Amino acid sequence: MPALKHADALVYSSHQVVLSDISYTSFTYPGDQEALAALKAIPGAGPLLAWLDANFSEQITHLNNNEQMVRVNANNYGSLFALVERCCAILSCKVPDVYITTNPEMNAYTSGQRRTCIVLHSALVEALTPDELCFVIGHEIGHIKAAHGLYRQLGDMLIRYWDILSSVVPIPGVGLLRIPLLLAYWEWYRRAEFTCDRAGLLCVQDAAPGLSALAQLSGKVAGYEDERNIEETIAQTEAHKEVNKLVLLVSILENSSTTHPFIPLRLKALKEYAHSDAYRQILAGQYDREAKALPATATAAALPDGGPDAAAGAADASAAKPLLAAGADTVDKWKASATGFFKR
Repeated sequence: MPALKHADALVYSSHQVVLSDISYTSFTYPGDQEALAALKAIPGAGPLLAWLDANFSEQITHLNNNEQMVRVNANNYGSLFALVERCCAILSCKVPDVYITTNPEMNAYTSGQRRTCIVLHSALVEALTPDELCFVIGHEIGHIKAAHGLYRQLGDMLIRYWDILSSVVPIPGVGLLRIPLLLAYWEWYRRAEFTCDRAGLLCVQDAAPGLSALAQLSGKVAGYEDERNIEETIAQTEAHKEVNKLVLLVSILENSSTTHPFIPLRLKALKEYAHSDAYRQILAGQYDREAKALPATATAAALPDGGPDAAAGAADASAAKPLLAAGADTVDKWKASATGFFKR
Protein backbone atom coordinates (compact mmCIF):
# COMPACT_ATOMS: atom_id res chain seq x y z
CA MET A 1 0.00 0.00 0.00
CA PRO A 2 1.45 3.42 -0.93
CA ALA A 3 2.39 5.85 1.82
CA LEU A 4 -0.30 8.32 2.81
CA LYS A 5 -0.12 11.76 1.23
CA HIS A 6 -0.61 15.13 2.92
CA ALA A 7 1.44 14.40 6.05
CA ASP A 8 2.10 18.15 6.33
CA ALA A 9 -1.61 19.09 6.37
CA LEU A 10 -2.61 21.39 9.22
CA VAL A 11 -4.94 18.83 10.74
CA TYR A 12 -1.95 16.60 11.49
CA SER A 13 -0.02 19.37 13.24
CA SER A 14 1.01 18.74 16.85
CA HIS A 15 -0.46 22.17 17.66
CA GLN A 16 -3.92 21.23 16.41
CA VAL A 17 -6.54 21.30 19.19
CA VAL A 18 -8.79 18.25 19.34
CA LEU A 19 -12.22 19.46 20.43
CA SER A 20 -13.35 16.45 22.42
CA ASP A 21 -17.14 16.07 22.77
CA ILE A 22 -17.78 19.50 21.26
CA SER A 23 -21.47 20.22 20.67
CA TYR A 24 -22.62 22.03 17.56
CA THR A 25 -24.27 24.58 19.85
CA SER A 26 -20.80 25.93 20.54
CA PHE A 27 -20.42 27.31 17.04
CA THR A 28 -23.92 27.91 15.72
CA TYR A 29 -24.47 31.10 13.76
CA PRO A 30 -27.07 33.46 15.28
CA GLY A 31 -30.57 32.34 14.30
CA ASP A 32 -29.59 28.85 13.17
CA GLN A 33 -30.25 27.11 16.47
CA GLU A 34 -33.50 28.99 17.11
CA ALA A 35 -34.88 28.19 13.67
CA LEU A 36 -33.84 24.56 13.97
CA ALA A 37 -35.54 24.36 17.38
CA ALA A 38 -38.76 25.60 15.77
CA LEU A 39 -38.58 22.84 13.17
CA LYS A 40 -37.90 20.26 15.89
CA ALA A 41 -40.95 21.52 17.79
CA ILE A 42 -43.33 20.39 15.03
CA PRO A 43 -45.17 17.46 16.70
CA GLY A 44 -43.86 14.15 15.46
CA ALA A 45 -41.53 15.73 12.90
CA GLY A 46 -38.28 14.45 14.39
CA PRO A 47 -39.35 10.83 14.91
CA LEU A 48 -41.20 10.72 11.59
CA LEU A 49 -38.23 12.01 9.63
CA ALA A 50 -35.87 9.71 11.50
CA TRP A 51 -38.12 6.78 10.61
CA LEU A 52 -38.25 7.83 6.95
CA ASP A 53 -34.49 8.25 6.91
CA ALA A 54 -33.81 4.87 8.50
CA ASN A 55 -36.37 2.95 6.45
CA PHE A 56 -36.06 4.62 3.08
CA SER A 57 -33.94 7.72 2.46
CA GLU A 58 -30.69 6.44 3.96
CA GLN A 59 -31.06 3.03 2.37
CA ILE A 60 -31.77 4.33 -1.13
CA THR A 61 -28.93 6.85 -0.78
CA HIS A 62 -26.57 4.11 0.40
CA LEU A 63 -27.53 1.92 -2.57
CA ASN A 64 -27.25 4.76 -5.10
CA ASN A 65 -23.89 5.88 -3.75
CA ASN A 66 -22.45 2.39 -3.96
CA GLU A 67 -23.81 1.87 -7.46
CA GLN A 68 -22.82 5.22 -8.93
CA MET A 69 -19.81 6.45 -6.95
CA VAL A 70 -16.52 5.21 -5.52
CA ARG A 71 -16.46 4.51 -1.81
CA VAL A 72 -13.42 5.88 0.00
CA ASN A 73 -11.85 3.91 2.83
CA ALA A 74 -8.43 2.98 4.21
CA ASN A 75 -7.79 0.72 1.21
CA ASN A 76 -9.25 2.94 -1.49
CA TYR A 77 -8.05 6.54 -1.73
CA GLY A 78 -6.57 6.03 1.72
CA SER A 79 -5.05 9.52 1.94
CA LEU A 80 -8.45 11.15 1.49
CA PHE A 81 -10.01 8.82 4.03
CA ALA A 82 -7.24 9.62 6.52
CA LEU A 83 -8.04 13.34 6.16
CA VAL A 84 -11.72 12.67 6.86
CA GLU A 85 -10.82 10.52 9.88
CA ARG A 86 -8.58 13.24 11.29
CA CYS A 87 -11.18 15.97 10.71
CA CYS A 88 -13.77 13.84 12.49
CA ALA A 89 -11.40 13.32 15.41
CA ILE A 90 -10.87 17.08 15.76
CA LEU A 91 -14.61 17.84 15.65
CA SER A 92 -15.61 14.80 17.73
CA CYS A 93 -17.77 13.14 15.10
CA LYS A 94 -18.24 9.50 14.15
CA VAL A 95 -16.59 8.86 10.79
CA PRO A 96 -19.27 8.82 8.07
CA ASP A 97 -19.25 6.86 4.84
CA VAL A 98 -17.22 8.77 2.24
CA TYR A 99 -17.66 8.74 -1.53
CA ILE A 100 -16.10 10.50 -4.49
CA THR A 101 -17.87 11.02 -7.79
CA THR A 102 -16.62 12.32 -11.11
CA ASN A 103 -18.26 15.71 -11.44
CA PRO A 104 -16.93 18.98 -12.90
CA GLU A 105 -18.77 21.09 -10.33
CA MET A 106 -16.79 22.05 -7.22
CA ASN A 107 -19.12 20.74 -4.57
CA ALA A 108 -19.51 18.46 -1.57
CA TYR A 109 -22.54 17.45 0.43
CA THR A 110 -23.71 15.22 3.24
CA SER A 111 -26.84 13.22 3.92
CA GLY A 112 -28.28 10.78 6.42
CA GLN A 113 -28.90 10.82 10.14
CA ARG A 114 -27.92 7.38 11.44
CA ARG A 115 -25.88 6.25 8.44
CA THR A 116 -24.30 9.52 7.43
CA CYS A 117 -22.18 10.08 4.36
CA ILE A 118 -20.06 12.76 2.76
CA VAL A 119 -19.82 12.98 -1.02
CA LEU A 120 -16.88 14.81 -2.59
CA HIS A 121 -16.91 15.87 -6.23
CA SER A 122 -13.72 15.08 -8.13
CA ALA A 123 -13.37 18.70 -9.30
CA LEU A 124 -13.31 19.87 -5.68
CA VAL A 125 -10.68 17.35 -4.59
CA GLU A 126 -8.48 18.15 -7.58
CA ALA A 127 -8.73 21.94 -7.24
CA LEU A 128 -8.16 22.38 -3.50
CA THR A 129 -5.07 22.00 -1.38
CA PRO A 130 -5.26 19.44 1.47
CA ASP A 131 -5.88 22.24 3.99
CA GLU A 132 -8.63 23.80 1.86
CA LEU A 133 -10.18 20.37 1.41
CA CYS A 134 -10.12 19.82 5.18
CA PHE A 135 -12.04 23.07 5.60
CA VAL A 136 -14.74 21.71 3.28
CA ILE A 137 -14.75 18.35 5.06
CA GLY A 138 -15.08 20.15 8.38
CA HIS A 139 -17.98 22.15 6.94
CA GLU A 140 -19.77 18.92 6.00
CA ILE A 141 -19.07 17.43 9.44
CA GLY A 142 -20.77 20.52 10.86
CA HIS A 143 -23.93 19.59 8.96
CA ILE A 144 -23.75 16.08 10.40
CA LYS A 145 -23.24 17.24 13.99
CA ALA A 146 -26.12 19.71 13.77
CA ALA A 147 -28.47 17.19 12.09
CA HIS A 148 -29.18 19.75 9.39
CA GLY A 149 -29.90 17.06 6.82
CA LEU A 150 -32.86 15.70 8.74
CA TYR A 151 -34.59 19.06 8.93
CA ARG A 152 -33.67 20.07 5.42
CA GLN A 153 -35.66 17.00 4.46
CA LEU A 154 -38.64 18.39 6.38
CA GLY A 155 -38.40 21.67 4.50
CA ASP A 156 -38.13 19.89 1.17
CA MET A 157 -41.21 17.83 2.01
CA LEU A 158 -43.16 20.97 2.87
CA ILE A 159 -42.17 22.49 -0.46
CA ARG A 160 -43.04 19.41 -2.52
CA TYR A 161 -46.24 18.40 -0.77
CA TRP A 162 -47.64 21.72 0.41
CA ASP A 163 -50.82 21.48 -1.69
CA ILE A 164 -51.64 18.10 -0.18
CA LEU A 165 -50.80 19.29 3.32
CA SER A 166 -52.89 22.44 3.08
CA SER A 167 -55.85 20.45 1.74
CA VAL A 168 -55.96 18.08 4.72
CA VAL A 169 -55.16 20.55 7.52
CA PRO A 170 -58.53 21.87 8.76
CA ILE A 171 -57.36 25.42 9.45
CA PRO A 172 -58.94 28.32 7.52
CA GLY A 173 -56.37 30.31 5.61
CA VAL A 174 -53.56 27.76 6.07
CA GLY A 175 -52.60 28.34 2.44
CA LEU A 176 -51.56 31.88 3.34
CA LEU A 177 -48.79 30.47 5.51
CA ARG A 178 -46.87 28.99 2.59
CA ILE A 179 -44.80 32.01 1.64
CA PRO A 180 -43.87 33.03 5.22
CA LEU A 181 -42.90 29.44 6.03
CA LEU A 182 -40.78 29.09 2.92
CA LEU A 183 -39.03 32.39 3.54
CA ALA A 184 -38.28 31.34 7.11
CA TYR A 185 -37.06 27.93 5.93
CA TRP A 186 -34.70 29.35 3.32
CA GLU A 187 -33.40 31.91 5.81
CA TRP A 188 -32.57 29.10 8.24
CA TYR A 189 -30.98 27.09 5.42
CA ARG A 190 -28.60 29.95 4.69
CA ARG A 191 -27.79 30.49 8.36
CA ALA A 192 -26.96 26.80 8.64
CA GLU A 193 -24.26 27.33 6.01
CA PHE A 194 -22.66 30.05 8.14
CA THR A 195 -22.69 27.64 11.09
CA CYS A 196 -20.89 24.98 9.09
CA ASP A 197 -18.30 27.42 7.76
CA ARG A 198 -17.43 27.90 11.43
CA ALA A 199 -17.10 24.14 11.82
CA GLY A 200 -14.72 24.12 8.86
CA LEU A 201 -12.58 26.78 10.51
CA LEU A 202 -12.54 24.90 13.81
CA CYS A 203 -11.31 21.88 11.89
CA VAL A 204 -8.30 23.50 10.17
CA GLN A 205 -7.86 26.22 12.85
CA ASP A 206 -6.42 28.64 10.31
CA ALA A 207 -8.55 31.17 8.44
CA ALA A 208 -6.39 31.29 5.31
CA PRO A 209 -7.32 27.90 3.79
CA GLY A 210 -10.97 28.41 4.71
CA LEU A 211 -11.12 31.80 3.01
CA SER A 212 -9.25 30.44 0.02
CA ALA A 213 -11.58 27.44 -0.33
CA LEU A 214 -14.69 29.62 -0.20
CA ALA A 215 -13.25 32.13 -2.66
CA GLN A 216 -12.69 29.39 -5.21
CA LEU A 217 -16.32 28.35 -5.03
CA SER A 218 -17.40 31.70 -6.43
CA GLY A 219 -14.74 32.06 -9.10
CA LYS A 220 -11.56 30.23 -9.99
CA VAL A 221 -9.31 30.80 -13.00
CA ALA A 222 -6.45 28.35 -13.43
CA GLY A 223 -3.08 30.06 -13.74
CA TYR A 224 -4.22 33.28 -12.05
CA GLU A 225 -4.45 32.07 -8.47
CA ASP A 226 -1.61 34.38 -7.40
CA GLU A 227 -3.66 37.41 -8.46
CA ARG A 228 -6.75 36.56 -6.41
CA ASN A 229 -7.52 39.17 -3.73
CA ILE A 230 -9.95 37.93 -1.10
CA GLU A 231 -10.26 41.37 0.50
CA GLU A 232 -11.54 42.74 -2.79
CA THR A 233 -14.14 39.96 -2.91
CA ILE A 234 -15.24 40.75 0.64
CA ALA A 235 -15.62 44.40 -0.37
CA GLN A 236 -18.37 43.31 -2.77
CA THR A 237 -20.67 42.95 0.26
CA GLU A 238 -20.99 46.76 0.16
CA ALA A 239 -22.63 46.74 -3.28
CA HIS A 240 -26.09 47.07 -1.76
CA LYS A 241 -25.18 50.61 -0.74
CA GLU A 242 -24.75 51.58 -4.39
CA VAL A 243 -28.34 50.87 -5.50
CA ASN A 244 -31.71 52.38 -4.63
CA LYS A 245 -34.19 50.76 -2.26
CA LEU A 246 -36.45 49.45 -5.02
CA VAL A 247 -33.59 47.58 -6.69
CA LEU A 248 -32.50 46.25 -3.31
CA LEU A 249 -36.03 45.00 -2.57
CA VAL A 250 -36.29 43.27 -5.94
CA SER A 251 -32.90 41.67 -5.39
CA ILE A 252 -33.95 40.38 -1.96
CA LEU A 253 -37.15 38.90 -3.38
CA GLU A 254 -35.36 37.31 -6.34
CA ASN A 255 -32.79 35.67 -4.08
CA SER A 256 -35.07 34.75 -1.17
CA SER A 257 -35.14 31.09 -2.20
CA THR A 258 -31.39 30.62 -2.51
CA THR A 259 -30.04 27.90 -0.22
CA HIS A 260 -26.53 29.25 0.25
CA PRO A 261 -25.40 32.76 1.24
CA PHE A 262 -23.41 34.62 -1.39
CA ILE A 263 -19.69 33.90 -1.21
CA PRO A 264 -18.62 37.49 -0.36
CA LEU A 265 -20.94 37.34 2.67
CA ARG A 266 -19.57 33.96 3.73
CA LEU A 267 -16.01 35.25 3.42
CA LYS A 268 -16.83 38.29 5.55
CA ALA A 269 -18.61 36.22 8.21
CA LEU A 270 -15.81 33.66 8.37
CA LYS A 271 -13.13 36.33 8.71
CA GLU A 272 -15.08 38.01 11.52
CA TYR A 273 -15.54 34.71 13.34
CA ALA A 274 -11.84 33.91 13.01
CA HIS A 275 -11.07 37.12 14.91
CA SER A 276 -13.79 36.67 17.54
CA ASP A 277 -13.47 35.88 21.24
CA ALA A 278 -15.96 33.04 20.77
CA TYR A 279 -13.59 31.25 18.39
CA ARG A 280 -10.58 31.76 20.65
CA GLN A 281 -12.52 30.47 23.67
CA ILE A 282 -13.38 27.24 21.86
CA LEU A 283 -9.74 26.61 20.99
CA ALA A 284 -8.94 27.26 24.66
CA GLY A 285 -11.30 24.44 25.64
CA GLN A 286 -14.26 26.59 26.69
CA TYR A 287 -17.22 25.17 24.74
CA ASP A 288 -20.48 23.29 25.11
CA ARG A 289 -20.07 19.54 25.30
CA GLU A 290 -22.40 16.89 23.96
CA ALA A 291 -24.55 14.96 26.40
CA LYS A 292 -23.44 11.41 27.09
CA ALA A 293 -25.01 8.82 24.84
CA LEU A 294 -28.35 7.40 25.99
CA PRO A 295 -29.13 3.64 25.97
CA ALA A 296 -30.03 2.31 22.54
CA THR A 297 -33.71 1.92 23.48
CA ALA A 298 -33.89 5.58 24.41
CA THR A 299 -31.94 7.01 21.49
CA ALA A 300 -34.09 5.27 18.90
CA ALA A 301 -36.79 7.89 19.33
CA ALA A 302 -34.62 10.80 20.44
CA LEU A 303 -33.98 13.87 18.38
CA PRO A 304 -30.38 14.77 17.49
CA ASP A 305 -28.14 15.98 20.30
CA GLY A 306 -30.02 14.43 23.24
CA GLY A 307 -30.90 16.66 26.17
CA PRO A 308 -34.40 18.17 26.38
CA ASP A 309 -35.08 17.34 22.75
CA ALA A 310 -34.58 13.65 23.49
CA ALA A 311 -37.45 13.58 25.97
CA ALA A 312 -39.64 15.58 23.60
CA GLY A 313 -38.70 13.23 20.80
CA ALA A 314 -39.72 10.20 22.83
CA ALA A 315 -43.10 11.76 23.55
CA ASP A 316 -43.57 12.67 19.91
CA ALA A 317 -42.61 9.14 18.91
CA SER A 318 -45.51 7.73 20.93
CA ALA A 319 -47.89 10.14 19.28
CA ALA A 320 -46.51 9.27 15.86
CA LYS A 321 -46.72 5.48 16.27
CA PRO A 322 -50.13 5.11 14.56
CA LEU A 323 -48.88 7.16 11.59
CA LEU A 324 -45.65 5.18 11.35
CA ALA A 325 -47.53 1.90 11.63
CA ALA A 326 -49.85 2.97 8.84
CA GLY A 327 -46.87 3.97 6.72
CA ALA A 328 -45.18 0.62 7.29
CA ASP A 329 -48.42 -1.22 6.47
CA THR A 330 -48.79 0.73 3.24
CA VAL A 331 -45.22 -0.06 2.24
CA ASP A 332 -45.78 -3.78 2.94
CA LYS A 333 -48.93 -3.81 0.80
CA TRP A 334 -47.13 -1.99 -2.03
CA LYS A 335 -44.26 -4.47 -1.87
CA ALA A 336 -46.71 -7.38 -2.06
CA SER A 337 -48.48 -5.82 -5.04
CA ALA A 338 -45.20 -5.06 -6.80
CA THR A 339 -43.95 -8.61 -6.20
CA GLY A 340 -47.12 -10.00 -7.68
CA PHE A 341 -46.84 -7.70 -10.69
CA PHE A 342 -43.29 -8.79 -11.55
CA LYS A 343 -44.22 -12.46 -11.22
CA ARG A 344 -46.80 -12.17 -14.01
